[in-house]
Amino acid sequence: ASALTTTVRSGPFPHAECEARTMEDELELLGAMFSSDEDELVVERPTGGGATISVRLRPSSGGEQRRRLMEATLALELSQAYPESAAVCRLSRSRGMVGDEEAALLAALTALAAEAASSGEPCVYALVEAAIEKLTELNAGGDCPICRDDLFPRGTAPPPPTYVSACFHSFHCPLCCRRAELPVG
Repeated sequence: ASALTTTVRSGPFPHAECEARTMEDELELLGAMFSSDEDELVVERPTGGGATISVRLRPSSGGEQRRRLMEATLALELSQAYPESAAVCRLSRSRGMVGDEEAALLAALTALAAEAASSGEPCVYALVEAAIEKLTELNAGGDCPICRDDLFPRGTAPPPPTYVSACFHSFHCPLCCRRAELPVG
């Protein structure tokens, strides 16, 4: 863990030490909740203040790896003026999401960061949790890109078999096999 350095500032942020402690507390919480190995949590603390945080996100799937059809890496940039300045949110290395799903996730996170900044509230952990929640929601549904029907329709038992590609895109097995001219089964 990096040493805490506090820069005394004047102007709209007179409580720099308190704000730095809040950021340090948030980073400590993230470190306790996410591992640097499995979750690829990376925290960079430039000498000028602020932080850049990167964490790999996976949907909650009750421990069922085969039900994890999406993932992405969330990067948060915190300026020296954080939490009064909104965290800048970016997504990278997304798998299994189509463009509109990724854009909706990023828009929701950006709005949450702006709302927190308007009240001066720290929000790093809330952003990570909101991203996982939204990813879980998107993971539970979705359409087959071939037929555009629900991948996991509710009320049907059992759900149709689903093929998950290496990039986490999902298709109904019979359609995927038919497209690839493979035997179904």
